[in-house]
Amino acid sequence: MLGKIPRLLWILALGLVLRVISLNQSLWLDEATSVLAASKLSYSAIIHQFSPGDFHPPAFYLLLKFWIDIFGSSEVAVRSLSVVFGVVTIYLVYSLTHKLFDNATALIAALLLATAPLHIYYSQEARMYVLETLLVVKIMQLVITIVLEKQKLFTWISLFAFSGLLLYTDYLPLAVFFSIGLYLLLFENKILKKHLFGWLGVFIGLVMVYLPWLPVLKLQLAVGTVVKVNAPGWWEVLGKTDIKQLSLVPLKFAIGRITSYNKILYYSLASIPIMLYAITISRSLFDWRKTSLIWLWLMVPLGAFAILGLYLPIFSYFRFLFVLPAFYILAAVGAQSLGKFGRVLIVLLVGCNLAASGIYLANPRFQREDWKQAVEWIEINSQETGAVSIFVTDSQRDPYYYYSKNVPSFGPSGINVNFDKIWLMRYVQPIFDPEDSVRNQVETIGYKKVAERDFNGVTVWEYIR
Repeated sequence: MLGKIPRLLWILALGLVLRVISLNQSLWLDEATSVLAASKLSYSAIIHQFSPGDFHPPAFYLLLKFWIDIFGSSEVAVRSLSVVFGVVTIYLVYSLTHKLFDNATALIAALLLATAPLHIYYSQEARMYVLETLLVVKIMQLVITIVLEKQKLFTWISLFAFSGLLLYTDYLPLAVFFSIGLYLLLFENKILKKHLFGWLGVFIGLVMVYLPWLPVLKLQLAVGTVVKVNAPGWWEVLGKTDIKQLSLVPLKFAIGRITSYNKILYYSLASIPIMLYAITISRSLFDWRKTSLIWLWLMVPLGAFAILGLYLPIFSYFRFLFVLPAFYILAAVGAQSLGKFGRVLIVLLVGCNLAASGIYLANPRFQREDWKQAVEWIEINSQETGAVSIFVTDSQRDPYYYYSKNVPSFGPSGINVNFDKIWLMRYVQPIFDPEDSVRNQVETIGYKKVAERDFNGVTVWEYIR
């Protein structure tokens, strides 16, 4: 105890504080799309109109709509849902680790996740990644409960409910079911046979629950095929397995999304926490019997999608946030086994986490695309003029919609000579307009470039007649 307050509450409070700093930063493209869909569409329309053109199931959008209906659609309001999910996940990591190991190890695992720069980043994003992480941790906790404790009907119902919600939240985290299956077959065969009807009941129930979604999934795959044909650059950006993508997993797990122009300095500093995690995580192998499920949770999804990523653009480190808790649990187990030296390592790791998180939270350069300032600059400098913003593609305008009040926007079809000023949005131009045809068209009809600004990745060129 620290005074009269349990240590876990201090850890949860720290995790909450770190997740609300800079929460009002600008929404970026995918967040704006999520918020507009959740705030403008009905629950039915999200499922039947929005989902077929998206690449995710609808559960997060439906929850976000419910949240927006209560708290509004400001940046802080929409992101606070993910903050709640993030803090709850810290508690669940503690609970799961406590069941498998002991209180001290559980507190270390919770502290590492509470200060984790990558988890903090996505706990501040109005997207589904931190929700799916929560669901995976909860499912693993329930599996451990079934293996270690007396069986209760409520545990099986909970496993079915949380697994069903995961099915409708995202696709990649479903790989954890293979991790669980391998664990039961290899290490808990007696439990598998003893409760065979329970496992089969959950499995058959999930299949039945998921069947109605298959026609929409088929439409989503068709949309993905169209994107591959019409925007091959975007398809490639999504993430195919290569040396860079593989190396980014441990790098970003260790230090989050911060980077540096000085690559020698960047990789030198990043090697410190990576080395510390390598020591602690590898040490957890000495307790393989207890850590086997956690290792399978970490490695099966990464290995499976590394192979699939050779053929499909699905291997990006942020898509594997749902295995990050396993990464920290293994580090906590390994550090605990090292005695006093392990405690020194934990202090160093928490210090590295806090340093990386602090750099992200304090420096806007490491935060999201600044559409808020970009649109504000456009509208301030468009007063008393006939101005319009032109995008290279219609599909990338959602952040502009979210922030814009006065200056309309169009895709390439909106270009004409009737405007006093054109704001040419260079966002994703190399991907969707590699020939720079939109700029050429603007200049061909007589507009001249007079200024340009970059707002953390949102580049705007000003043209006048």
